[in-house]
Amino acid sequence: MPGLAFPGPVALSRPMDGLTNSAGLQGKRALVTGAGRGIGAATARLLADAGCRVGIHYRVDRESAESVLAACPDSALFAADLAIPGTAPGLMDAFLEWAGGIDILVNNAGGVPSAAGAVRSLNLDSPVALIEAAWPQFQAQKGGAIVNVSSTVAGRAASARLAHYSMAKAGLEQATRNFALAGAPDGIRVNAVRPGVVDTDLNRWPDDADRARFGARVARIPVGRAATPEEIAVAVVFLASDLASYTTGTILTLAGGE
Repeated sequence: MPGLAFPGPVALSRPMDGLTNSAGLQGKRALVTGAGRGIGAATARLLADAGCRVGIHYRVDRESAESVLAACPDSALFAADLAIPGTAPGLMDAFLEWAGGIDILVNNAGGVPSAAGAVRSLNLDSPVALIEAAWPQFQAQKGGAIVNVSSTVAGRAASARLAHYSMAKAGLEQATRNFALAGAPDGIRVNAVRPGVVDTDLNRWPDDADRARFGARVARIPVGRAATPEEIAVAVVFLASDLASYTTGTILTLAGGE
């Protein structure tokens, strides 16, 4: 519609304020992968604000992870390279030993390593392995929430530049649906968010120092801007909370109208 103007980013410093009781997050034990920065860091902070005990997973940047840790009471750091096959079960074991169980799993870690096998391990195989490692705990307690972080590239017709990444994310979305179906009788909810363009380090490209290419990409978004990590994190926390108690098997697209 001519003349229609969209607002800019909303201030989301503590968006879970006032929702803690109804969200049912107080005291829940949550593992967030890729939580040292970006969407994962924002998610860890929001879960901690809502009263969760949070496991903050990171790969190598301990300094960034420690800054998230400082903002999250009752949290702990867990280092693991999920691009290496077979790493995920050890990460889950370490988290369960620290937390004594798990109520929420956020599979956020992702990226585009140079090797195709590492792309698959990081974006598909490791999230599935973490779900399988947590599954007996969820079944025993008759409940749990899993939120997988996908990407809009999973729904494109094709992507030459991100071929292996898009295939892995599409697989993660199908795994979301499959696990949701399997877990429903036990009260295990499994959902995913599908972000579009988010202004994170992943979108600061070495061959785009002046961010002209990124700006051209953002110009194609109907709302006229990229998302902030916090805007995606709010959706993740909603899906992990009791506010989404009837939501499972859902892929929630967050792409500014694309």
